[in-house]
Amino acid sequence: MTPRPDDQARAELKKLAAQANQHREREHERIETEFWQAIDALQGSYHGAQQDIADVLDVKYNQIRRQTKRYRSTDTDTDTD
Repeated sequence: MTPRPDDQARAELKKLAAQANQHREREHERIETEFWQAIDALQGSYHGAQQDIADVLDVKYNQIRRQTKRYRSTDTDTDTD
C-alpha cells in the first residue's frame, strides 16, 4: 500500500499536474496552428482542392475556410523586437 500523502506532497503533485496540463495545451495549440497553416497552403493547389480536403478530413467545406482563416499566419503575428 502506498503511504498517505502529506500536504507538501499533495501541493507538489498538483503543481506538477497543472504544469503538465499547461504544456499539453500549448502543444495542442501549436499543432493545430501548424496543421491548419499546412491545409491553407494545400487548398490553393488547384480548383476544387478545398472540397477535396474537406472530403478527406470528413468536415464541411466551410469549416476548412473558417479554420484556415483562424490559423492563417500574418505579419502581425510575429514579434520583432
